Formats: sequence, C-alpha cells, structure tokens
Amino acid sequence: MTGSRTLARPRIAIDVMGGDQGAAVTVAGAFDLLERADLRLVGDPAVIAAERQRIDAYGPQHGSVIVVPAFERLLPGEPLNDVLRHKPDASMRRALEEVAQGRADAVVSAGDTAALMALARRLLKPLPDVHRPAICKAMQGVAGPFWMLDLGANLACTADELHQFARMGAELARAVGCVATPRVALLNIGTEPTKGPPHIRAAAERLNSDPSFTYVGFIEANRLFRGEADVVVTDGFAGNVALKAMEGAAWMAGQLLRRSFEGLGLIEQAGLALARTRITSLRRDLNPERYNGASLVGLSGVVVKSHGGADQEGFASAVEEAVREVETGLVARLRQGQRG
Repeated sequence: MTGSRTLARPRIAIDVMGGDQGAAVTVAGAFDLLERADLRLVGDPAVIAAERQRIDAYGPQHGSVIVVPAFERLLPGEPLNDVLRHKPDASMRRALEEVAQGRADAVVSAGDTAALMALARRLLKPLPDVHRPAICKAMQGVAGPFWMLDLGANLACTADELHQFARMGAELARAVGCVATPRVALLNIGTEPTKGPPHIRAAAERLNSDPSFTYVGFIEANRLFRGEADVVVTDGFAGNVALKAMEGAAWMAGQLLRRSFEGLGLIEQAGLALARTRITSLRRDLNPERYNGASLVGLSGVVVKSHGGADQEGFASAVEEAVREVETGLVARLRQGQRG
C-alpha cells in the first residue's frame, strides 16, 4: 500500500462524482491544492474536462492532473450489499482502487459514509491488529484543535476497541497536529469514576495504564471545546450525535451573529466598521467548512471523507487533510503504533 509512504508530492485520488455539490465544487476544491499535490480526478471525463477548462482560465497551475474514467455514482443510502457487489465502475470504488493498486497515496470523497467505509475496508483492508477502523475529525476549541473519534463508523464498541481508538487518535494528533504528548479523554455522562456504562469504565482502566499518551479522565460534552483534551474517544453513536449537535450550534451562532448586525443605526455601523477585522475573524472561526474532512483511521491507506454538501473551501480543506496525512506518513505511524 502506498498510503504508508512519505512523499514530497502526494498523489491524491478525488472522487469527483461523490456528494451533492457536483463536479464544479470537487474539482475546484482539489485544484486549490495543486501546488502541494498531484491529482487523479476520478469520474466522467467529459464533466471533468468542462470543469478543468473553466478553472484553468484562472491562471497557470502547478502539479500534474490525471483523469481516471468512472461513469457510475453511488447514491446515498444504497444497500451495502449492492455497493460491494455491483457498480464496479463507481467513481468511489475506482478512486479507492487507485490507492489499492499503488497509483495514488490517498482518497478524498464526499460520497456516502457507510459506502466509503465498506469499500475502503474491502479494497484497502484494516491495518494489522486493528479491530475496527474509526472516523476521526479535528474540531476547533478555544485552545486550538482537538481530535474526536469515533464519529459514526461503529455504533457500539468494546473497551478494547475504545482503547484502540485512543491510540490511533493520539497518533493522528502527534503526526498531523504536532502534539508531542496528546492528552486523551473519554466522553461520558459525568467525570466521576463511577459514572457511565461498564464498558466505558473498563476502557478508562485501559487508557489510564497506557504510557503512549496522557489519559486525563472522563469529559462531558459541554466541556469539549475548553482545551482540556487533545483527543476525545467515544463510540460511533454518541460521537455522531455530538458532531451533529456541534454543527447545529455553529450554524445557530452564525445566524445569531448575522441577526445582531441587522437594523444597526449609523453610530452602531461606524463602531462595527472599526471592529470589522475581528468580526471577520470570528465569522471565519465559526465557519465549519474550515474544518471539513474526517479521516477513516485504521486502514492501510489514507481515506478522507468530505461533507456531502461542502463548498469549494470545505472540499479543499478535506483535500488538505489528506495531503497532510500522506506527508507525515500517518499510516506507517499508525501501523507502528499498533505494534507498540
């Protein structure tokens, strides 16, 4: 697998036909990273050619672009049996095959999450000793980013699996986030040692005895953004619920901020103009597109899931995440970490 190699210019396979945003967004977002990566655009060549012609008009680009033909698109909610057994020409499958066959180092797709995980597990295979790959995403807290997993791949988890998620999340924080000694917490309904279901308390014992990171105990959902942990571990059910609540809260904060600026008088508008730089920065911090891109960790290759409705900036963020993971040799580090 080439996902474990560290290259000066990563080769990123882009599932152009995944997601709801269309080729205009996926191609444009991928082209934003051409200075750092070579691209393999997987999809209908006619559609890709039309978008590339439009984007090339913006100016010269650096890096190579190869088109890989694929004419089928996996639809959201398709039965996994059909995904695995049929549609051999689906763009998502073809993109993953690029990595499996050594022609690319990473895949970025905005397609259905369940289909992406199922195909990735079949074509790329989990790393040795990894029970279940997990979905991990960087979140922005008041003290900087933190990583949270699992966000939906595994609805129910054992204590051993949560421990494995902790090790993978800590390695991701070290590799991509340059966190020397990650602080790891377990998401729970309270911070007292006696709180939570038995498998959570059993996982806490395992994390507490692991010297590869610093275990800081249980964390409640209302403290996720306070900078108390670099990695937050949870099962996929609670993690996905928490993620959707975060996205809803970010949207609500943006709406309230926008509403507060409506109907301002002249004096208030003048004061607003003086604070425009800080307000622009706040809006940017609240924009979830900046942090788009969830990693499918525990596979023998780099796979990044973009939000299905991401805009160009958001999709570019997902591609940048894939580039960083290849550049830092994340897969090789995860493989070594599971052996340690």
